[in-house]
Amino acid sequence: MKMPSRFLLSLITLVLCIAGLQISADTAGAGFVPPADRLSIAQPSYSGLWKGPDLSVEYRYSRDQSQIDLSGKVRFAYFWIGYTLLQYFRLSAVFLDENGRVLESDGLVTNRDSFESIPFHSKLKLPSNAVFMAWSYGGLAGGGGNGPTSFWFYPIY
Repeated sequence: MKMPSRFLLSLITLVLCIAGLQISADTAGAGFVPPADRLSIAQPSYSGLWKGPDLSVEYRYSRDQSQIDLSGKVRFAYFWIGYTLLQYFRLSAVFLDENGRVLESDGLVTNRDSFESIPFHSKLKLPSNAVFMAWSYGGLAGGGGNGPTSFWFYPIY
């Protein structure tokens, strides 16, 4: 009688461990964006201005159930005036569910040039349960007697 109960207990323990690993694997890779960095995409269309530490994004979108049309301009902050070259820049839209969990991230613009405003326009497949979006960016500046300086905003935890 002892053998079957030990086997059953071991089997239950194994099943619970596998279930726990599956739950932690599902939530660990997703990432999370805090409420302060989320932008609602509940309306069918919207125009707005988002200000980050290094730049601002003037954007507008229109959406239906399966896609979103995003367009706008990236404008760099005044403190980049001493730099003459944008060696690298990438702006991404991060789509989130109702709890701020990352569903998908799409690059909108990649640029190497000056710090003039950068226009963008993309039609993207919208995850079915996307309720919010967030902006993420990274870049490398240089020139004008200044050494290379990296900058970024990555709101995903």
